[in-house]
Amino acid sequence: MTIPLPEHDHCKNCGDPVPFDMQFCCMDCYNEYQEKQKKEKMREVKFWGLAALTVVVIFVIAILV
Repeated sequence: MTIPLPEHDHCKNCGDPVPFDMQFCCMDCYNEYQEKQKKEKMREVKFWGLAALTVVVIFVIAILV
C-alpha cells in the first residue's frame, strides 16, 4: 500500500518537489532559470537574424546574376 503524496509541483529549474503554489525551490534556481531564458532568447534572436541575412544575401545574388 502506497502513501499518497501531498499536493505538490516541481521546480522549473532542478525538478525538486516544491509546494503547489511555487515554481522554484530557491532563489538560486530562479536566477539560474532566468539566465537560461535570457540565453535562449538571445540564441533565437541570433538564429532569426542570420536567417534574414541569408535571405537578403540570396536575393542580392539573384538580382546581380
